[in-house]
Amino acid sequence: MSSQPSARVSELLSQLTLEEQVSLLAGANNWETVAIERVGIPAMRVTDGPAGARGTRFDGPASVNVPCGTALGATWDPALVQEVGVLLGREVKAKGAVVHLAPTINLHRTPIGGRNFECMSEDPYLTGEIAVGYVKGVQSEGVASCVKHFVGNDTEVERMSINSEIDERTLREMYLAPFEATVRQANAKSIMTAYNRINGPFSADSKELITDVLRGEWGFDGLVMSDWFGLHSTVEGIESGLDLEMPGPAVARGAKLLDAVNDGRVSAETIRMRAGRFLMTLEDLGVLDGTGPGPELTIDDPADRALVRAAGSASMVLLRNQEHALPLNNMQGLKVAVIGPNAKVGRVMGGGSAFVTATHQVHPLEAITARLEAGGARVTYAPGCLTHRRMPGPEATVMAPISIDMYDGIAAIDTPGVMPVGTQHPTSARVTWFDSEAVGTNIRNFSARALTTLTPDVSGTWKIGFTVAGEARLFIDGERVADNESAGYGGSFFGLGKDEVIVERNLEAGRSYVIELEIRREAEFALSGFYLGALAPQTVDLVMQATDLAAESDVAIVIVGTNDEWETEGYDRDDMNLPGRQNELVAAVASVNPRTIVVVNAGSPVPMPWIKEVGAALAIWFPGQELGDSLVDVLTGLVDPGGRLPVTFPNRLEDTPAVEHYPGRNGKMQYREGRLIGYRWYDTVGREPLFPFGHGMSYAHLTISSASVSGGSTSPVVAATVSNTSERAGVEVVQVYAAAVHVPLTDDEVPKPSDQPVQKLVGFAKVSVPAGATTEVTIVLDPRWNQTWDVATHGWIVRPEAMELRVGVSSRSISRVLVVS
Repeated sequence: MSSQPSARVSELLSQLTLEEQVSLLAGANNWETVAIERVGIPAMRVTDGPAGARGTRFDGPASVNVPCGTALGATWDPALVQEVGVLLGREVKAKGAVVHLAPTINLHRTPIGGRNFECMSEDPYLTGEIAVGYVKGVQSEGVASCVKHFVGNDTEVERMSINSEIDERTLREMYLAPFEATVRQANAKSIMTAYNRINGPFSADSKELITDVLRGEWGFDGLVMSDWFGLHSTVEGIESGLDLEMPGPAVARGAKLLDAVNDGRVSAETIRMRAGRFLMTLEDLGVLDGTGPGPELTIDDPADRALVRAAGSASMVLLRNQEHALPLNNMQGLKVAVIGPNAKVGRVMGGGSAFVTATHQVHPLEAITARLEAGGARVTYAPGCLTHRRMPGPEATVMAPISIDMYDGIAAIDTPGVMPVGTQHPTSARVTWFDSEAVGTNIRNFSARALTTLTPDVSGTWKIGFTVAGEARLFIDGERVADNESAGYGGSFFGLGKDEVIVERNLEAGRSYVIELEIRREAEFALSGFYLGALAPQTVDLVMQATDLAAESDVAIVIVGTNDEWETEGYDRDDMNLPGRQNELVAAVASVNPRTIVVVNAGSPVPMPWIKEVGAALAIWFPGQELGDSLVDVLTGLVDPGGRLPVTFPNRLEDTPAVEHYPGRNGKMQYREGRLIGYRWYDTVGREPLFPFGHGMSYAHLTISSASVSGGSTSPVVAATVSNTSERAGVEVVQVYAAAVHVPLTDDEVPKPSDQPVQKLVGFAKVSVPAGATTEVTIVLDPRWNQTWDVATHGWIVRPEAMELRVGVSSRSISRVLVVS
């Protein structure tokens, strides 16, 4: 896209009044911009990502759900991710939109970050390479990627106000690097600013970042928009270079911005410039040639399902495999116990704005049962333990479908004779309303009555819980039993929801109880919703039940993990641990069955105190809607486990580099670990991880048999040979790390503290090697492989030390060391 307005855009600008130009600089609603019919400017629709393209409603038409960001990073395969991007581009168009609010390319600074699953890696180079593939794929369909969140949005703690204090070199080499890659290499058409402050100013107000770096230094000529409710200024934001305030109607702009022009705080020329940039984006995306947002459709194409399935399998990392516990074969007569809280219902995605209603979902238990029993195995199941963070939604056999009457105004529900403005029938007891259209009235001032019946299948003390973004009262058979008036805020609904309120009631099996939840919402933010759940009395020890089943089986597949309550926008985990009794469950099963296979279904690392006791372990992330089939493809060896860790797995949270500085104090988040995040920390300080960055195993026996470098220091190219000495094909990821040649200190020298990492990833290539064969692979390195950011000159310089290239299959498994001449 040109940096100068076309004749068409210039003509449109000349026809617009100042008021109309100002109106273009903020959204009309949650997902669309302002249309000006008088001059033929349609509205532009955007849609959330990155695990799909949701459209304008959380309960709207279904969408294809692709693997989460960490899973895409674990593929180490930009070409495959580009194919996924193409699919997503088509999905964006199916939702009548032209901008996809994705990918999320912040770094995994701490393993407990609530949105880590959306992000790709702890490493800026790997993140950049995967993100470039993602953006190229999406934008090949004629729509825009809106890359987010620019920059330092690495925590959900005080996320709307925290000041991320990052030194200049760390900011350039680590946190800005992936954004620069998407701009320079993929021509990203849009950037979303972060919620947080960055070294003082809010990200949306940072002239240094938006005007000087993004637009000036990198040459970005696309659209810059705020995150939702992330613009807090009228003058600073417009002067910084932020084009679009989202969502609408305007809060910081609109009449406030018009006043700022009229009293001389903002020039009319600045308004014209920002409006011109916005119109250039509309022209570039074909919006000016259309009539506005189209219908929202569901596309359920078998080819798309196959791609999601392949991408899911390609992301799965085989962490451990003792005594050939995997792959599973010779199914005839094999007794297989499938155990765990994520077995019957696997977790295909994380929570928050990444949510989509998937076109369908394949869960582990159903896929394992179908595929293994077809080969002659006998599959049994036990849940093992519970892991809910809030009361779970009961089965349909226990709780009837919910009916919700919606009222205009918070007092309307209490006013005799006032009729509801509409009635909703959601498909679950978890409801999110994100705009006035969703509630049928003003979402900032409404009330609602949700009705259902609970018919217990077991007598005893039941727990009934509700979580609401708003004020709420709970009634059972007409009796008011609880409210949330004194509840705090617990991270639900993007941090706007109140803490869950739980009541206990002795209920009788077979009797129906009327459950009524009254909701009143009067707030600044256009968002609300509720969760309603119930938990039956626990009559058996689930761990013991699962252990007994495992003892009677030949193989125990234990599927553990987190879910979209534990890993979600608006909430950072309190610790790394698997929720509930899952570690106890794995240890108990492994004690009675040596062929215990653990599948970890989580978007971020978890400790594994049982790892040396199990036969095999797989990390499968949140791999998208085809989870079950993707998993069974790997378990049975139909697909070689091709994933490699895009993040270091620590033994414990206390071992991680940011732990001393997280979650920040007095409104400040200090990045004192500097450039030493992830493997750079572990490798530099000599701390042992549970599993190193880049780790992953194949079912084949693969080695890097030779490696060489050519091209000199300005543009080195590494050639490597990968040999397969086994009788099956395998997949390997050859990784290249740059390091300074070690020079011993003299007797009178004292080492100086530094955040210079001992090595960093500068190139990689994924390669498939046939059985008994060798395959050559060529790796073109990062052009900045031997450079660092110089704070004196504020620019990139070549490091003065002699450099070497380390070729291997993880940051801790190096096969060859090459000296660059």
